[in-house]
Amino acid sequence: MLYTVLQILALAALGFFLTRLWGWSQNFFQSLSRLLVNVVLPIYFFARISQTDVSDLRRGFFFPLAAMLVIGAGLLFSSIISSVVGLKGKEKRAAVALSGFGNSGIVPLMLIESFPATVPQVADTFGTLMPTMFVGVYLLFQSPVLWSLGNYLVAGEVKKPRWNELLTPPLLGILAGFIFLIPPLQRLLLNPVLPFTSLLNAAHRLGQGVFPLLLLCLGSIIAALKGRVERQTGLALATAAVVRFTLIPACFFAVYFLFLKDLHLSPAVLWVLFLETHTPPATALAIMSMGKNDAVVSPVLLWTYIAYLAVLPAYLLLFLSLPGL
Repeated sequence: MLYTVLQILALAALGFFLTRLWGWSQNFFQSLSRLLVNVVLPIYFFARISQTDVSDLRRGFFFPLAAMLVIGAGLLFSSIISSVVGLKGKEKRAAVALSGFGNSGIVPLMLIESFPATVPQVADTFGTLMPTMFVGVYLLFQSPVLWSLGNYLVAGEVKKPRWNELLTPPLLGILAGFIFLIPPLQRLLLNPVLPFTSLLNAAHRLGQGVFPLLLLCLGSIIAALKGRVERQTGLALATAAVVRFTLIPACFFAVYFLFLKDLHLSPAVLWVLFLETHTPPATALAIMSMGKNDAVVSPVLLWTYIAYLAVLPAYLLLFLSLPGL
C-alpha cells in the first residue's frame, strides 16, 4: 500500500518539478492533459465498461444517488462551517464548492488501477473492471452538477452551461460503454473472429498509460497554483479540509457500520463508495475560477492535495481493516 502512495507521490512530484524547477512549459502539460482527458480517457472508459456484465450495471444504479448525497453533505457541512467562522462572499462560495465537489474521476480511477499492482490481493477482492464502471455511473451525476453548480459557486456568475461542459468526452465514453453492454452489441464487440477485439486490445494498451501521464499533469497544475494564504483563504482552506478529510469520511464509516455492513454489498461497490468519499477537491474548479476567484481556489487546492497524500495511507488502512469486507 505504501508503495502505491509513493508511486503517486513520485509521479506528481516529477510533474511539479518539471514545471517549477526545470522550466517545462505549462502549455505542454495543458496540451497533454487535453489529449488525455478528451481522447484517451473516453477510450479507456469505453474499453473497460464495454467488457463488464449488464448485471454488474444493475448493482451500480444507486451510485448517482450516492453522488447526490456526498455532494449534498459536502455543501451542507461547508455552508454551516463557513457561516460559523465568518466567511462571506466569494470566499464562502469557494469554500462550499471545494468542500462539495471532489476529484471523483481521476483520483479514484488512479487508485483502482495502481493499487492492485502493489497489493495483488486487492485485485482479487475488488477487481478493476467493475469499479471502473461504478465510477462511470457516479460521474453521470457528479460531472454535470460540478460544471453547473460548481461553476457558479467559484465564478459567481449565473450562466447557462454549454452542452460540451455537461456532456464531456469522458461521459460520452462512459455512455458508449453502457450502450455496448446490450448483449447483441457486446457479443459483436467481443467476438474473437472479428477485428473489434484487436481494437479493444489497442484501447487497453492506450489506457494503461493514461494515469501516470495524468499524474504528471496534476503535478504541473499544482506547481502553477499560488500557495500564498491570506486569512480568509486560510479559513476557506480549513473548511474544505475539515469537510473533505474528516466529516465526509466519517459519514462513510458511520453509514458502513449502521447500514452497509449488513447489506452484503459487493466488495467492488464498497471500494468505490470508499474512494468517492475520500477524495481531494476537484481540480476543474481551478479552471472555472480563473480570473474570478483563483486567489482563493488555487491555495486551497495546493494545500489540500499535499494533505491528501499524507492522509491517504491512513484512510486505506482503515478501509481494509473493516470487519465484513
